[in-house]
Amino acid sequence: MKLRPPTPLHHRLNESTQECPPPAHQSRPRSAKPAWRRACLAYREVREAGGSDQQAHEAAAEAVLSVLPTLTQKEASAEAVNAIAFATKYYSEWFWKGAQHMKKWRTAH
Repeated sequence: MKLRPPTPLHHRLNESTQECPPPAHQSRPRSAKPAWRRACLAYREVREAGGSDQQAHEAAAEAVLSVLPTLTQKEASAEAVNAIAFATKYYSEWFWKGAQHMKKWRTAH
């Protein structure tokens, strides 16, 4: 029996990523962007004030609901998780060091 050489890792990774759904931020409608901003700001505000992760998450979910009131609590919670995960991965400095325009995003939709 003749063995084949192993497939290079980058080929295996490309094959597996083609089957994955798009990242959460890419599959969201444009209307979700302000909700994600508010969720991140609410989460960070509670954490900076000494609140727990759970308290911050609840504040973030409420922030999502303030922009997208037709969502269920469970859907708003999922949006908050996705928003925070996205922001901490791709915009970590903004997320933790503070947005210069925090007041703008608090009042703008």
